[in-house]
Amino acid sequence: MTLLDLLQYQEKAIAASISIEVRHPAFYHCASLRLTPDQYLHHADFCRAVKLRDNHASCSANKRRSLEVARHGRSFSGCCPHGVWEYARPVLYRGELVAVLYYGNLRPEWKADEEHRNPLRSRPDVPEERRKTIRAAAAFVAEFLKIELDLFSTPGGANAKQRPESYYLENCRNFINCHYLENIALSDLAELLKVNPNYLGTLIRQQTGSSFRTLLARRRIEESKFYLKFHKDLSITKVARLCGFTDSNYFSCVFRKLCGHTPLTYKKEEKPDETPARPGTAGTPSAGFRRRNSGVDSAAVPHSGNVMR
Repeated sequence: MTLLDLLQYQEKAIAASISIEVRHPAFYHCASLRLTPDQYLHHADFCRAVKLRDNHASCSANKRRSLEVARHGRSFSGCCPHGVWEYARPVLYRGELVAVLYYGNLRPEWKADEEHRNPLRSRPDVPEERRKTIRAAAAFVAEFLKIELDLFSTPGGANAKQRPESYYLENCRNFINCHYLENIALSDLAELLKVNPNYLGTLIRQQTGSSFRTLLARRRIEESKFYLKFHKDLSITKVARLCGFTDSNYFSCVFRKLCGHTPLTYKKEEKPDETPARPGTAGTPSAGFRRRNSGVDSAAVPHSGNVMR
């Protein structure tokens, strides 16, 4: 069983929205630990809708605060800015924070619309039995992760002092595929891989002919083509936000630079005459990462005072 299988199974079994914040290269290097991009975000319908309203601003700020709390290694729970109760389980490995599991207690009837911006203004009454179920599910996943990290850390794995260039390029590709919806930068990847950002940036440019920022933009543009072609009812602004761009004007400029025409032109001219297919999922190489010599760049945290130990 892979981590993706396990999380999807638990979401159905305990009726919760589960996401994970990762802080270890094994999650991008090991096939058993890779997830789809939305699994790294709160992906329930309610959460998607509220994020689109403010370009992820409140959720992103909340996630940063939750990571600071999680670094202490103790689980906590409480309400996010939009009123959803959530349990956070940090995962420590060899004394370092490697992941944080977020289990949201979303109710099926909660809909995000103009008349219902917040499901609840205060912490919802979550029965203790329900909390126990969620805590047990998170504990199981935490142990699963530690076992996988042990396997990854065997001689030649995470402990290797020297790594081939392919290792960094693979992690770069997977990191972008997994997090292109978020506000990521080269420094985030360098911190994850524990290397100097300048060294990593030079390596990526030498092997791909593009910068990390360009590779990220290409991935987002490829995703936008899916929405422009098969979801013509969506506005350009909404498509931009769905693909990780916070500014629709910047999205249009990047699209024109990479594709030679505007998103609106592409939307009008492209016909959905074939089965929709995502341009790339986690672990799937994209053209931007091929070597030139072979033909080829929010989670919830309780408000101050609401943290429950």
